[in-house]
Amino acid sequence: MNSKMFKLSAALVAAFSFAAPLSSYAVDDIRVGLLNPLSGGNVDAGQQDLTAAELAIADINAAGGIKSLGGAKLKLVAVDTTSDPKNAASTAERAFSTENIVAAVGSGISALTLPIMPVAEKARIPIITNSINDQITAQGYKYTFQITPKGSQFGGTQVEFLKWLNAKYKLGIKDVAVVYENSGYGQSTAEGIKDIAAKAGLNLVMFEAYSHGFTDASPLVTKIKASGAQALFPIAYTTDAKLIINTMKSMKVSPVIIGGGAGFLWPAFATEMGAAVNGFVSVASWNWDSKSVSSDPKLAAIPQRYEERFKSFMTEHAGPSYLGFMMLADAMEQTKSADPQKIRDYLAKFDQKGGVGGLMQPGTVRIDDHGWNAAVHPVMIQWQDGKPRTIFPEEDANRAFQKM
Repeated sequence: MNSKMFKLSAALVAAFSFAAPLSSYAVDDIRVGLLNPLSGGNVDAGQQDLTAAELAIADINAAGGIKSLGGAKLKLVAVDTTSDPKNAASTAERAFSTENIVAAVGSGISALTLPIMPVAEKARIPIITNSINDQITAQGYKYTFQITPKGSQFGGTQVEFLKWLNAKYKLGIKDVAVVYENSGYGQSTAEGIKDIAAKAGLNLVMFEAYSHGFTDASPLVTKIKASGAQALFPIAYTTDAKLIINTMKSMKVSPVIIGGGAGFLWPAFATEMGAAVNGFVSVASWNWDSKSVSSDPKLAAIPQRYEERFKSFMTEHAGPSYLGFMMLADAMEQTKSADPQKIRDYLAKFDQKGGVGGLMQPGTVRIDDHGWNAAVHPVMIQWQDGKPRTIFPEEDANRAFQKM
């Protein structure tokens, strides 16, 4: 990106400001959408996105709004897609046709994002998503932008971390198991582990799907035990993650656990597990203390403000959602327009190192020809002192791994 890169204002307490000059052309409040599950089984994820959206809009407006449009303020339109993929498309269609939304962020759930994409394409409304399914930017849509790692990358990061553990602590782990929920998120993450584990010389002794929201994990854990797995890669949301782990404890099944994101990262997991949460490791699409964030005082202030306002650390859903709204604001600022087509065209060439791009590891957002942030990679976290801390790769780490 050229001289139009994001600038950070020292005049506000670490809030973002935009460098473009004032224009005589002014626009009324600009309506931007958040399409996420605010009810149903995925409400936890949706609420994380919503809080991030509220903070981002507040920061943008407090910094003067869209200055090139006469200080126009952003107005958040929160749309409940529910947690049912059958409702996602019709809800999005209604919002795009009646709410005068110029751009949107969402959803953080791949199963909801996939049916929303063709609706956004038809309406010609740009949408930035923090979902991880590989198919999101593999279908040729021109109005969908994926800023997070792909699910298939998670497996590579998890396997590389296991290799690092093996080398450092001489664990000698060879036999591994993968259990995953049978959704787009679970399938894409699990397939990534399967392919990369084989290339790394690991023996995949179990590869098993389970139904999201199941109530009895004992048959699954029995299979894990029978497999002889020395390490387990579980891919689950919070309730399922807790059920699997507690069942393993009760059945005295204790392989090394390397979580697959989602439920192993959220505040609810710490609430459910209590002090026992400390020591758990998981892959993550984003973490609040990764080096690209923590090394920049202005960026580090964002998760600090988030925690002060919402009494929780900024989650892997919240961070990228905040980034999405900042990218939309940057597009409007630099194009001096709230026209959806101009916003879309700007996002398609978005390439920024540092500034707001520093929010996403490794400190760069670079949108490729498919609408994906090709610069991004996942990180590994470990729960320490009740929070997920970035421990791997070393260039992103803010804390050392603690052997429990």
